[in-house]
Amino acid sequence: MNFPTFSFLINHDTTGKQLLFDLGCRKDFWNLPDPIAKTIDKRVPGIKVDNNLADILREGGLDLSKIDAAIVSHHHYDHLGDPSTFPETMDLIVGPGFSQHFLPGYPANPNSPVHESAFKNREVREIDFDQHLHVAGYQAMDYFGDGSLFLLNTPGHAIGHLSSLVRTTSDTFVFLGGDICHFGGAFRPTEKTQMPRELTRDEVGLPSSAPEVVSCQQYLSCHPNPAEASSTPYYRPCSHADSWYVDPSEAHKSVSTLMSLDSIDKVLVLIAHDPSIVGVLPMFPAATLNGWHQLGWKRLLRWRFLDQLPIDGQPRPYLVDGTYVDGRRVKTLGGTKI
Repeated sequence: MNFPTFSFLINHDTTGKQLLFDLGCRKDFWNLPDPIAKTIDKRVPGIKVDNNLADILREGGLDLSKIDAAIVSHHHYDHLGDPSTFPETMDLIVGPGFSQHFLPGYPANPNSPVHESAFKNREVREIDFDQHLHVAGYQAMDYFGDGSLFLLNTPGHAIGHLSSLVRTTSDTFVFLGGDICHFGGAFRPTEKTQMPRELTRDEVGLPSSAPEVVSCQQYLSCHPNPAEASSTPYYRPCSHADSWYVDPSEAHKSVSTLMSLDSIDKVLVLIAHDPSIVGVLPMFPAATLNGWHQLGWKRLLRWRFLDQLPIDGQPRPYLVDGTYVDGRRVKTLGGTKI
């Protein structure tokens, strides 16, 4: 599967505060704590990171000192990034259990995914969810107290996994899912969001050379449950012993709630590694996502995960052809060192 990694900049108009949702992957991932670097080398066949998030934001004209906090969906290396590249005034907002398991940083805490420098002189705020507030089916915290940003407890993938629901207009929202799941086919199709018999090439993300209208039969035929292919998701969270899910059963519950949320016309669901986003949503600093509903981006994104499926048993083209260190390819997808 192709896994681009996205971070999001949130602006709160009333207070002028700026927040980040996730910090992406650090450019020099090989300099992560040794256990993490070894895991990447062993389990990630291809990875290429051209820039740190801090550099992307700075080059786009953002003053990093103005960022109030970063919401870290979870501790994995492709979301926690490198906090040390940001000013110490930027707090880290983390989910339940983060402090107990990952503070202080490595090597004082051998289980921490980042070095101690990531937390030095920096406030780490761990969310304690109110048992009485639920939003969109999840335990929630109203971050600003005005209904503009809700932090959501979405357990299963990792310790203290967080998602966010961001108000974009008075009645539209963007759900930032992090790694609540990793593929659009994990929560689509459903009974409420059934796959049609035909889609336009734009809705699938096909090139202009493709027919204007395409049959969905080729996508339905590779569904693991052909009898219910148009109304049940392709996948569910992996329960293998070596999966990336700390609690697959909890992850399944979180994703099941997401299915209902995704069926709402005025909620746009964005997960952290969805390649469908590329080519549809504008990238920083080009524009904002606030007008997504009027611009029809949900329609264009909903079924584009289909183009990642192995049609006729053939995998889709990969975004990266191996492991890159300092811009140089050092290993093939098959693991051969160059």
